[in-house]
Amino acid sequence: MRSSSIHHLAPLVVLGALASTLWPQTPRAYSYTLDPAPNPLGASIVKLARDGPLEAVDQFLPPGPGRDKEFHNHILYNFQAHKIYTQIVSDPSVPCSVMTYTSPAAPDAFDVMNASPDIADFLAQAKLLRNETVNGIPAKVMEMTADQMRITAWIADPGGFPVKEIITGQDGKTTTMLEMKQLRFAKPPASTFLPPSGCTAIQGEATATGVNAQFGSSESASKPATNVTAVTLQPVSDFTGPCPANIKLTGTITVDGPGKVFYQFGVGKMEPGDTVTFTAAGTKTVSHVVTFNKPDPGFGNQIGVGAILEATGEDASGNHDMFMKGSNNASFTITCTDAATASPQPPTVSNARVTAVDLQVTPAAYSGVCPVTVQLVGTLTADGPGSAYYQFQAAAVAANRSGNVDVSKAGTVTVSNQGVVRRTPQVQSVRFLAGMEPRGHQENARYKDVNLNIHCTNAP
Repeated sequence: MRSSSIHHLAPLVVLGALASTLWPQTPRAYSYTLDPAPNPLGASIVKLARDGPLEAVDQFLPPGPGRDKEFHNHILYNFQAHKIYTQIVSDPSVPCSVMTYTSPAAPDAFDVMNASPDIADFLAQAKLLRNETVNGIPAKVMEMTADQMRITAWIADPGGFPVKEIITGQDGKTTTMLEMKQLRFAKPPASTFLPPSGCTAIQGEATATGVNAQFGSSESASKPATNVTAVTLQPVSDFTGPCPANIKLTGTITVDGPGKVFYQFGVGKMEPGDTVTFTAAGTKTVSHVVTFNKPDPGFGNQIGVGAILEATGEDASGNHDMFMKGSNNASFTITCTDAATASPQPPTVSNARVTAVDLQVTPAAYSGVCPVTVQLVGTLTADGPGSAYYQFQAAAVAANRSGNVDVSKAGTVTVSNQGVVRRTPQVQSVRFLAGMEPRGHQENARYKDVNLNIHCTNAP
């Protein structure tokens, strides 16, 4: 089961944690519509209905990049039978599927009434502004600031669940991330919870945070000799010096018994894998050296890297599941310098301005098995020479990066970056920002946001 995550502010998940703070127990039957609903692929609508151990979710995404028609996904949870049924209603050619589901509730990105331990953390940081009614739901308006964003949330009172959420960025732009409508506390029709027929059974296990699946016949599936219970990656220091640079990555793998484990380090793309043998339950240290070359001319001198370690147990035949347990992410920066000019030079002061920026993301749209590599190409246009600074704000794909590039004359300069997506990102976009040095001298920074449009079918 995937367990890695990229730390980035995800307020809609945090706010989803506020469920049941004011109710002694969440109601057994309810239905509502989220319009908009939190979704990394852009604007979406979620219609949800619950009756005790049964919960139905219908997700709608309008036509957009990579979608020539509306996407409609139907999910049915049976928490008592530990089953999840999934059917892409908008594409009848895709067979529905059914597999084991072990979490006691649906993901809180769907069902915002789910309780979570994060409740106290949010309430401790947020301040109460006023009381309001949103779409007929009485709520307390609460606000907090994190990662240079202001989060305003309307929390149902009573109930403690999010009714509406707005994020305000540094530029003052506001985005409505979530709004609840048509809330009813009544028993939905029984027909709402009828499972689709003819679904393909998938071996494996799904939870509210990920999926561990084996595609193929049950006869070919084999359990690993040992299970990986924990994976960690040690912090990596930033590097400044001549390139190529050889960077050593070190991590630990913990298992519950004897057996062989397959592992891979990733730095934007997955490195060749290796194995380590355990004679008993315990922890072992593994390492790998990655070589980073100097960026091509015109692409600056810095490389932003997000590293990860993944591992999974092998069966007696040496086979392993494609879905591996992941570590924490370790982010670091490589600054390539010539040996004779290793000392950093102060940026050139310029009266030039950045007049335009652009960001291209490849693939522009993707729906399939992850991990998938994402290429980011940013361009900045300046009206004169000088030293330009840039930032890729792309934690969703482990590709945060910043640097400087010399602009010899008025025109356009290109810089590139690479990251990897291992599960459907919870952030909505990546950003490329650029301006001329010195920073803040003319407040001329510009930025471009681009939706990721990436959906991991194996790790939603």
